[in-house]
Amino acid sequence: MNAPRPFCFRLAPATLAPVAIAVPRLGDAQAEALAVLVPLLGCGEEAAALAFDGLADAADDDLAAPALALIADEERVHEQLLSALAAALPPTDRQPQLMRAARRFHIDLGRGSGAEHLARIAGIDAAVCTILSRMLRPDAAIGADPVTRALFGRIHRDEARHVRVSRTLARSLGSARANADVAAGAREALAGVLGLAGAAFDTLGVDPDALLRDIGRLPDGLFAA
Repeated sequence: MNAPRPFCFRLAPATLAPVAIAVPRLGDAQAEALAVLVPLLGCGEEAAALAFDGLADAADDDLAAPALALIADEERVHEQLLSALAAALPPTDRQPQLMRAARRFHIDLGRGSGAEHLARIAGIDAAVCTILSRMLRPDAAIGADPVTRALFGRIHRDEARHVRVSRTLARSLGSARANADVAAGAREALAGVLGLAGAAFDTLGVDPDALLRDIGRLPDGLFAA
């Protein structure tokens, strides 16, 4: 069997054994909408794995480096799970405009110092938690499907922990104000990318206007001591 093609960035193999995902119990329109969003999320997981690999290699802290390397491995697992889910969904052209915007967004996240990179990651991972929590609501399409609910629930739990690690490290390297400024800018840029997929969120029972408003705003106290 050929390896699945990357969403945006090529990774080394994940530590997870090859997986197959059962076909989600969704209506046709909802399955097609999810097929649009999964590559977008997968692009983020690939980018995060590469980012945490780089941060782990650059870390000079004996505690930080293993924590960052573990997160990189978990992001690879997420990417593999999303690849398996994509294979169980209707074929899609992956929305070339959306995916180009996503790839460019993730490349831009790595600009600047390590502290800035970590702050941006903390802000974006917190935004991913918001996206997943909205998609997992009981009244949303995914919330009623056991296959996707379990998969996204696992990713959500991991990402919440990733936020705690990255914001702790960002606080140790930069000021709260500087961290908040760069993270806020990253979230505004992410909201711009997600706006291209607003119809897909709407089809899955997620209010795109409310989601974009909340994604574009940095949570109060994210970098508070």
